[in-house]
Amino acid sequence: MQDNAISLGSWEITSDAVHKYLSAVGDNLPLYLDSQCAPPIMLAARVVALLLERLSLPDGAIHSLQDIEAMDLLRVGATVSAVARVEPVRERSGMRFLTVTYTVSEEPTGLDLMQGRTTVLLPAEQSD
Repeated sequence: MQDNAISLGSWEITSDAVHKYLSAVGDNLPLYLDSQCAPPIMLAARVVALLLERLSLPDGAIHSLQDIEAMDLLRVGATVSAVARVEPVRERSGMRFLTVTYTVSEEPTGLDLMQGRTTVLLPAEQSD
């Protein structure tokens, strides 16, 4: 089902980006920098930021859920690309939910590094 695919582009995982992310979240453990890997949640945060640039969400939308599955190490120096798919809006108990699934792959191998799902709670539709 490729018709609703949204390319989020590609980028390199840099040591500087890992350092900045770890500093921003207050993670002082040397694990990631010593192993030259990136924390999976860093990549998920990048994907959500890219989604927010591309989706037209109404005022009052709330990011309510984030699931990620890291399938392989996110190595510093690797180039990755992401593709997202928007699912139909769901309604339950008068609330509206928009879910976007995504896959992050390593280039040029196409190896899937991460899959995720982010859900946004949308405000009720206004009737005129």
